[in-house]
Amino acid sequence: MSDDLAKLPPAQLAGFYRRLATAVDGRKGVLRVSLASLLMNHWLDNRDRNSTFVFDAPEHLRNHSQVTDVLAYHRKVFLTEEKARVGPKTSKWAGVLPRLLGNAPYAKWDGKLPLPLEYQSLVEIPLRYQVTGSDADKDLLYALHGFQLKSKVVLSFDHSAPAPAKQVRLAFDEFSAQVIDRYDWDYTEHLTVPNPDYQSKEADAVKPGSDRVVVFHSNARRLEEAGLAAPYNLQTNAWRMTDQRLIDRAQVDLSRKL
Repeated sequence: MSDDLAKLPPAQLAGFYRRLATAVDGRKGVLRVSLASLLMNHWLDNRDRNSTFVFDAPEHLRNHSQVTDVLAYHRKVFLTEEKARVGPKTSKWAGVLPRLLGNAPYAKWDGKLPLPLEYQSLVEIPLRYQVTGSDADKDLLYALHGFQLKSKVVLSFDHSAPAPAKQVRLAFDEFSAQVIDRYDWDYTEHLTVPNPDYQSKEADAVKPGSDRVVVFHSNARRLEEAGLAAPYNLQTNAWRMTDQRLIDRAQVDLSRKL
């Protein structure tokens, strides 16, 4: 595969990436905002590698099945129904039950005050979405691919109805989440994307006879080294859960063996 961007000087290369971001936004379909376009434009505008870009999570990110499935898993971790993944091959019981039982290293929770908990894990957007995905699928794949999802809850004892013996009823007073990531490139990889310069008559158009173009991420490094773009940290503003499946009351069995 030839690198059709390799011969471009940095200023023209930046222009191509800007046109690519504009074209991505133009193909967002039913989406209100293209996250891939937003984040690429910020990369082109950014000059501080240590900066953090904060933005509101668009609806198609908040409600995507990959995100809601991970949030459902987080709920189970908080309720000690599934183990928390704390490393590539390591998991452990966490959440509310060890605290209700006073199991070390957790202090015993007596329910007199609300209990705040938080947990963070990876969300992976499948590569198959390049071919089979919806507008939302493709946008999240190209914008983020893999990212950390951090959720926070506040639990309290629910006294609205009596609990069975050796069980505790709990209410989710709060349940919120946010995305955390680093916007950067794997310089050894590449993507084949729709060509923003297809059928263009401009003198600096890249491969105008082809509707697809291979973008090697080594070109992103060239732009960054020229001071015309920079990687950055990103995070969304936290959003509150409204899905009843996530915030519904729960019962925890105090007799469970961990």
